[in-house]
Amino acid sequence: MEPFVPKFQGRPWVSGMRALHVYVLPRPGVDDELLGLAETCRPILEGYPIDPQCGSGSSDAGLLHLTCEMLADAPSAEYGEAALTEVADALRAELSDVPAFTTEVGPPIGNIAGAVLDVWPEADTVALVERIRSAIRKARGDEALQHSGGRPHISLGYSYGAASSDPLNSELRNKVVPRRVSVLVDRVHLLDVAWTFDDELGGWRMTWEPVAEIPLGR
Repeated sequence: MEPFVPKFQGRPWVSGMRALHVYVLPRPGVDDELLGLAETCRPILEGYPIDPQCGSGSSDAGLLHLTCEMLADAPSAEYGEAALTEVADALRAELSDVPAFTTEVGPPIGNIAGAVLDVWPEADTVALVERIRSAIRKARGDEALQHSGGRPHISLGYSYGAASSDPLNSELRNKVVPRRVSVLVDRVHLLDVAWTFDDELGGWRMTWEPVAEIPLGR
């Protein structure tokens, strides 16, 4: 793994800058299997230069998220209230006929940026992302879609240093059971996301503020 550096418009992030994102967020009481899996992974991740996104208990989702899309035409500071409302309304309209679904995530895998849970089956998630992209395109144009998140996944933690992923993956494979868990996707969240470089950690940390919650289906 290598130190993770967030990017905006293809360039390294300016510390403290904010940008709008659409995420699926796990919820205590609904996605407890996922939160339990993340809690099991946390002490393992802490043995490596990885900043865990999960909270410190099985009822704390922390910053766990499944990234659907970033709105990359401008930092969120350049969005007025009317623009925020337009984006939220476009998402509501586009997702009003998308049914809720259940998928699975796992197993935990160390990668170049930290550790993730891949989403599988991924067909429903990919279709949801495409509808989200369609809504963003209608509200903000093609210039808002400048990033590819790759294969759908939930980030367990981001790396702030360099290390081999091989021993991490061996620990995850030997110590984490179950390997896969179910996740309910019945809503998405429009969030104002900031990345800030933490000098004490020596890496980047994420925070966010909620903008809108958009349920799937009517």
